[in-house]
Amino acid sequence: MNSIQIFAIIACLFLMLVVIELIRRGRLEEKYAIIWLLTSLFLIICSVNFEIIRFFARLTGVLVPSNFLFMLAFFFLVIISLSITVVVSSQSQKNRKLAQELSVIRLTIEEMQSKQSERKDKAAPKTNS
Repeated sequence: MNSIQIFAIIACLFLMLVVIELIRRGRLEEKYAIIWLLTSLFLIICSVNFEIIRFFARLTGVLVPSNFLFMLAFFFLVIISLSITVVVSSQSQKNRKLAQELSVIRLTIEEMQSKQSERKDKAAPKTNS
């Protein structure tokens, strides 16, 4: 095992520990952490046995295994970007709906307060000066 493999394994283990710590602190939900944990596990396996990368590179017709890794990284980043976009869109829709509901509630409260103040004004005895 050469120094690059050792460095890659340590980096992947560090990534796993960071993801687990983020889950533990409640800063990362489990459903989003799974892809990071699986990615780091895949990278550890590839770091231990680089022949896996060579095999998939040959299988896909990529001549240089490092280019195959760059291709994988590119697709991974595209998938992560798409998933983040979906989450942001969903949150945006939820925020819009909550803002609309809040506006309706505020209007209802203002109407109720207005009616209540009108009742108090009618019920208050008038004083003649």
